[in-house]
Amino acid sequence: MRGGGPKTIGSRLQVHQTSVTNAVDRLEAAGLVARTPHPTDRRATLVELSPAGLALAEEATAALNEQVFADPGLSPTSVSSLVSVLRRMRRDAGDF
Repeated sequence: MRGGGPKTIGSRLQVHQTSVTNAVDRLEAAGLVARTPHPTDRRATLVELSPAGLALAEEATAALNEQVFADPGLSPTSVSSLVSVLRRMRRDAGDF
């Protein structure tokens, strides 16, 4: 899974790049992410989920969805509309 660099990650999470670096260090030590060289910018490094990290993220997403969003009181059509609006807002904000 292609990732982003610490600067991009920090910007999206709205945290300082140093905090991202520390978190990535811990995640890398746990085998959940890997640093890879940027394909076109040799000064940059990308952070990618490892297979174990992807599996954990999928497990956490499923648990969150079940515990928090299982019965939001919205119809499937309403949920689809909400997701569409949020996706458009994120894209327009440059988040995608």
